[in-house]
Amino acid sequence: MDAVTPIITFEGISKRFGGVQALDQVSFSVPPGEIHALVGENGAGKSTLIRICGGVYGPDAGRMFFRGEEVEFNSVQESRDAGISIVHQEIPIAPHLTAAENIFLGRPLPQKNKLIDWKEVNRLTQALFDRLQVKIKPTAVAGKLTIAQQQIVVIAQALSLDSNLLIMDEPTSALNKDETEHLFEILRQLRSEGLTILYVSHRLEEVFEIADSISALRDGRYINTVSKKGATPEQIVNMMVGREVSNLFPKDYHQPSPEPLLSVRNLTVPKLAEGVSFDLYGGEVLGLVGLQGSGTSDVLRALFGVYPNSTGDIWLNGQPVKIRSSLDAIKLGIAYVPADRQIEGLFQPMSVRDNGGLLLLRQLAGRFGWISLGGLDKAMRQKVREFGIRTSSVNALISSLSGGNQQKVVIARTLSLSPTVVLLDDPTRGIDVGAKAEVHQILNQLTGQGCGVILVSSELPEVLAMSDRVITMYRGRVRATLEHDEADHELIMGLATGADAAVSGGAQLVVA
Repeated sequence: MDAVTPIITFEGISKRFGGVQALDQVSFSVPPGEIHALVGENGAGKSTLIRICGGVYGPDAGRMFFRGEEVEFNSVQESRDAGISIVHQEIPIAPHLTAAENIFLGRPLPQKNKLIDWKEVNRLTQALFDRLQVKIKPTAVAGKLTIAQQQIVVIAQALSLDSNLLIMDEPTSALNKDETEHLFEILRQLRSEGLTILYVSHRLEEVFEIADSISALRDGRYINTVSKKGATPEQIVNMMVGREVSNLFPKDYHQPSPEPLLSVRNLTVPKLAEGVSFDLYGGEVLGLVGLQGSGTSDVLRALFGVYPNSTGDIWLNGQPVKIRSSLDAIKLGIAYVPADRQIEGLFQPMSVRDNGGLLLLRQLAGRFGWISLGGLDKAMRQKVREFGIRTSSVNALISSLSGGNQQKVVIARTLSLSPTVVLLDDPTRGIDVGAKAEVHQILNQLTGQGCGVILVSSELPEVLAMSDRVITMYRGRVRATLEHDEADHELIMGLATGADAAVSGGAQLVVA
């Protein structure tokens, strides 16, 4: 292949799903031997383009060239055989198999005397891990590995296939800062070896750290490709959303209620959180900040009744309450948005209507328990308009929506019963800057209505900007409660790491 021949070229790629035009005449190229970022809002068409590269879908129109030759993949295997490997956001791992077995899954295995030569399989796997400079045993059960290690197993699989193009879809969404830095070291090493990487991410700070060039899609159309060296974050955001997003954290301040809306004293979840006490006032956002495993998410889950073995005292509007189940919490007016929408927030085989309207079924039920589907349709169409959910129909499968629009469905369902306390665990994880700004506006609306919001976020700037007060946690315990003006990056770092004094040096906090 000539040095200037692109590794992959798209010419007029179009793809429609029902009434939704996912891709519309997309044309651009990716040069070989670079890390090329692909950005865009949720629903911009990134995932559809990736699936066309991977042989999951075929385009309705247009042509694709790989290494200078026109290709048309009719299956995932054809794409892999050509030299394309994809690491999806939801890592495709067989949890009960070993790391080595996952790497060679679905391929002919080395044999000796007509039997599988497991010693050779493990040796080849170890050579791949050595190349990536990671300490993973080939015989380790994949399901017991960390998310970061599972991701490396998938990357090793790509290397074993002698892939020329590695596509990574939101690879750091579940990684902490150290794991992210290690992944970047691996990607830079692979780039130096000549591998081309198409890096899909919503996190612009990562794009500017790792990418050589950046292409943007918007509403299914290709916008532009720019070199990272001459680009600014503001320029990329404008390419993504087609407008200036000058304030990603549009915080509104409201007068908090004179008395606590929610009071928590000595909340303890065995082995996860101990002696947690705080007050939440109506009209405020209370941020919970801590490193992974600090207990911030566990506090939210305990307040929503996920841990019936939790102990402590809880008052709501001055009255003592017991929360032993999620149903108890819902009846009390407490709502919860979980961190993992795919596992805890959505029913993938169901429609937008059925996912978003779950909490409304009791209200809509008739005398004998019959549900009016017309009434449910009407209620969900109103939610679609209210929350700006992009879908072809309320009857469309939830899996057909982009990640950001799926998250809006979860939030719409959560707020459908007009709760007074809202627990948000990483509500903007994996969604684009435009959708994040919309979620932040929802926060402002909630507090403007007198709701109390507890926010846990994997992005420290978000929790610092959107919170009226910030509680820092370390190893399951509260270390400090800070007013908005007191909370800064270095102080939070020191408290969340258990240091006696604030630390500096540009280290970044990973919020649990």
